[in-house]
Amino acid sequence: MPSELRFSVLCAALTLGASVAFADCQRAGQDDAIAEGRITQRADALILKLPQEICLEGEDEFDSVDDTSEIHVFSSDDGVQATLRGLIGKDVQLRGTLMGAHTQHHKAPIIMDVSEADEI
Repeated sequence: MPSELRFSVLCAALTLGASVAFADCQRAGQDDAIAEGRITQRADALILKLPQEICLEGEDEFDSVDDTSEIHVFSSDDGVQATLRGLIGKDVQLRGTLMGAHTQHHKAPIIMDVSEADEI
């Protein structure tokens, strides 16, 4: 193999390896997604700060999200929403449905409708 080709193959392998290591892509719309991090508050929004970036893949254009370390979290269930508010400033594990942000009211590129919230 010529040295130029070997160098190109090595560069491609390093580039691919680096891009895979940065973010773990999740699937939009699945009901059992799990996210862990610390809940913070920005204005009226609850934001989950992740220890490492994730990305999102989905059928709709807004469900394809590049690497991010924040998820705007909320719950359609009033009881779970109250639990989320009580967990501000704490490390948590959340279960719910991920989707891409699609309005100006969403304060992070990914949003999560939370069905379960536990302090860790």
